[in-house]
Amino acid sequence: MKRMIRNMVFHISVVLLITGCGKDEEGIENRSPNGILIEVEAPQTNGWSTEEVTGTRSGMAKTVRQKGEYGVDMEVSTLHCPAGTATEGASTRWANVDDNITFRVVAYKSATAAGISTANYAGYGDYKLSGSSVQTTKSLILPVGTYTFIVYSYGNSSAITAFTNSSASVPVTNGQNFMTYVKAGVAINNIGSTYTLGNIVFKHHCARYRVQAIAQAGRMGAITACAGTVTLPRHNATYSFTNNTLTAQDGSGTINVTWNSPNAMSVYSNYTYLLPQASASVTVKLGLTIGNKPFSNRSATLSGVTLNANNTYYSNVSFTTTEGYIIGGNIWANGNLYYTAETKKYGIYPNTLTCSKADNAQDYFVFNNPLPNNPELVTTWSDSRDPCRKVEPNSAWRTPTLQEFNNLLSYAKGVPKDGYTIYGDVLKLPYSSFMRFTDGHPHESYFDAIGYYLCTTYNRHLQNEFIGGEDSSTGEIIAFVIRCVRNK
Repeated sequence: MKRMIRNMVFHISVVLLITGCGKDEEGIENRSPNGILIEVEAPQTNGWSTEEVTGTRSGMAKTVRQKGEYGVDMEVSTLHCPAGTATEGASTRWANVDDNITFRVVAYKSATAAGISTANYAGYGDYKLSGSSVQTTKSLILPVGTYTFIVYSYGNSSAITAFTNSSASVPVTNGQNFMTYVKAGVAINNIGSTYTLGNIVFKHHCARYRVQAIAQAGRMGAITACAGTVTLPRHNATYSFTNNTLTAQDGSGTINVTWNSPNAMSVYSNYTYLLPQASASVTVKLGLTIGNKPFSNRSATLSGVTLNANNTYYSNVSFTTTEGYIIGGNIWANGNLYYTAETKKYGIYPNTLTCSKADNAQDYFVFNNPLPNNPELVTTWSDSRDPCRKVEPNSAWRTPTLQEFNNLLSYAKGVPKDGYTIYGDVLKLPYSSFMRFTDGHPHESYFDAIGYYLCTTYNRHLQNEFIGGEDSSTGEIIAFVIRCVRNK
């Protein structure tokens, strides 16, 4: 009798263990004798449209120009960016889906897409692409029947929000590469086995977009940092399973645009994805570093922009200036400082290489002395005596510091050319030497391959690519040229 009881206990324990395994560690639904596991082949996409309007410059859409701080202007244009050569129509191509994305398969017990409804909902499974294979992260198990499958992805590796039979739609927002595929009338009848969904080709519902930031060649250094945002009037949308359409709602929103370690005169951002928009007002805002000088919140708004699904667009954001050269963390003036005695006004030479190199020259200044041809020597710097600050409009310019000249020199490359020192590929400074004060007025000194430039640190100036002192052999007061920088 005792042996019989022990056998009964053992039998009950085994039954409990068996029935307790109805769900696996991933939350797989209970397997029934008629359950069929749905597996998936690696999907593809129909590629991005290569449509281009023949005879046009890639279909330029809108352009806006505006003045900016420090005399650095900004121009923004949004263009259609086809991937292929010009054609009269649109052509598409199958393409591999980016690796490591997640996608979902939703099943409805219906022979056609028209039968999709909450009542016909049969379950869903989640999958992740890994190389050329697909990993199951949540299994989909179905009984025998005929089904219509909705396959969708947000184009990233993040887990997709759980789905229920309470609706037959999903939300979409800017920044998501939303893709779908509908596979209708699939007969599932291999009982107790698996069924593999194949030939999935995703359709793109959003537009692909990126920003190209461009620094002006010959006047600016490279762009070494960049980040931004794009604001659009439509930020959220709903994708309906019943009619396979994406409907955007009114309501503005902002998404980030990113760059990976930029270091060039022209740098493209990473792609982001935007909901289709018609005649939209789009605002592009950037913060970037050009020539080691940061610029923040540089923005422009384009009106009447249209973004179509499955097309690629980009915004050119060009930065230009006519007032100087951006390098070494500063905006350096176009030319050296000068003073006109007749008008008693200060100015900046328009040519970067102009230097008078003559007796009583009006472009040589003694340290912290606001007037040329004045041998008065001041040893403590005062902004009120800074001749650069007297250029109209007042306080737009100032004399550079020693550190700023050192920063400029760190960008120097190459060797003297045609009697001038070249700093980077942007700024050129003429060999200027200096003026000695003899008999109460300045006289021309030697003008060989030496470039001296005054800065706010007394008794310090630029000599070729080094910092040197004033002439201590004679004790004479010496005047130097000044290359102003934009006032902060």
